[in-house]
Amino acid sequence: MTRISYHHGNLGAALLEAGERLLAEEGAAGLSLRSVAKAAGVSHTAPYRHFADKQGLLAALAKIGFGRLRDGMAAVIDRYPEDPRRQLVEAAVVYVRLATANPEMHHLMFGGVLPVDAADEAQRQTAREAFEGLVRIVENGRRAGLYVDRPPLELAATAWSLVHGLAMLVSTGQLERTGPAKAKPETLARRMAEHLVDGIAAD
Repeated sequence: MTRISYHHGNLGAALLEAGERLLAEEGAAGLSLRSVAKAAGVSHTAPYRHFADKQGLLAALAKIGFGRLRDGMAAVIDRYPEDPRRQLVEAAVVYVRLATANPEMHHLMFGGVLPVDAADEAQRQTAREAFEGLVRIVENGRRAGLYVDRPPLELAATAWSLVHGLAMLVSTGQLERTGPAKAKPETLARRMAEHLVDGIAAD
């Protein structure tokens, strides 16, 4: 395993970089502060300058994942400012793309690996911001008269649940031997999101 070099002042970033790589390779169960220290090329006590324990490290890694999801939602809105339908479809693609690119990160974020009480406020805030991006996309559609007049949180939760289900099925390999799985995950995400939009569209 190649060690990650770091300069004075960015030990935390080096540890997170090593932690994310180990998470992808070993999963959360195989991750430890000692293994992260070894991968980063620092002493086994160095991680304790930034993380109280393994759960602290996992919370920081989950924050990275939620940050990417939040930024992905924002990018979709910026890319298609006048097309709320496209925003929702592409948001589904972003979600599935992130889940399939790093299944272990996705499992850490949503699989119950990290107890609710172990998440720090920074991680919880980033997770809220990611979901708020989806809510904003739904609100854009409601204002445009595209969706039914239902609470935005309710519609956003519906969309999230549907796409999350696909992401879990794809990232865990459950669709590998089925007909739909022959399509690329991003293609499946677009199709599912289009079905969803048609299902919640206003008359």
